[in-house]
Amino acid sequence: MKVLAKLADGLLPTDEGSFVVFGSLARGEYTTGSDLDWTVLIDGRADSLHLQIAHKLTSELEKAGFGKPGPTEVFGGLIFSHDLVHAVGGDEDSNKNMTRRLLLLLESTPINVAGSVDTHARIVQAILNRYVQEDASFIGSNKRPDRIPRFLLNDVVRFWRTMAVDYANKYRARAGQKWALRNIKLRMSRKLLFVSGFLMCLSWALEDRSQQDNDYEAQDLVDHLLAWTKRPPLQSLAEIVERYAPSLASDVFGNYDAFLAILDDESSRNSLEELSPQAAYEDGVFLGAREIATRFDTALTELLFETNPTLAKLVKKYGVF
Repeated sequence: MKVLAKLADGLLPTDEGSFVVFGSLARGEYTTGSDLDWTVLIDGRADSLHLQIAHKLTSELEKAGFGKPGPTEVFGGLIFSHDLVHAVGGDEDSNKNMTRRLLLLLESTPINVAGSVDTHARIVQAILNRYVQEDASFIGSNKRPDRIPRFLLNDVVRFWRTMAVDYANKYRARAGQKWALRNIKLRMSRKLLFVSGFLMCLSWALEDRSQQDNDYEAQDLVDHLLAWTKRPPLQSLAEIVERYAPSLASDVFGNYDAFLAILDDESSRNSLEELSPQAAYEDGVFLGAREIATRFDTALTELLFETNPTLAKLVKKYGVF
């Protein structure tokens, strides 16, 4: 992070620009061979100089040896806050825009340079305000204690389904290139993001709010969600596991550690990157990674449905409909 701060020093527009990283680095899972997913987030008027900032950062990051973001153009350039906040669910809310917005909430970290941290926090809060202030559950007379931010949850679910469809589309568009690696990531790190986002929404109904003033409930919910966005997904999941299913800790996090170990092993990672779908199910590295993913999935399923009746009731109530 310090290296990135040094590279971006003096480049960002004061008080309206943020240098943000996503992916494995933001989650605290950066390994050998990881790409660097980043963006310059602008919260202000458009300026022709903004593109020069992105070009300069691209050049500096390449010189420093950081891996390029993927070719989908989700990262590695400029993002303006207007669409992230105001296009939620509308005709202009493309899969790319929705993906950026959800990743901003679920796994982004601002680099500590110039006004980057404050700008990032301001935009995240504006997005959460949008989700909460237009959620019928919190602007009407409904006062049930098991309410959750459904507007946000719907986008979390949409994000997960979009990742799954995108995985299938990339298999066709890229002729199977890196299929095996994407398969394991979908079942591990991508699933972690979804579960973390799902639990972020459910967690509001798990809190004891008997002493809170309902007049400020919407703002309390925004603050609650904001605190969640400041933690890496694994940390948020760990707090839920510790509270409701401590016996599952080794199954959840032991298998996730094993997944990261595969990514951090150059030989194993290269094997997955080069493996064709036709040969995958006879490959030891791929089969071992799939077994890790299966155990991880089993542990998460047990956490959500079998360990605590209060949590399971919420999962059943909101997980499908």
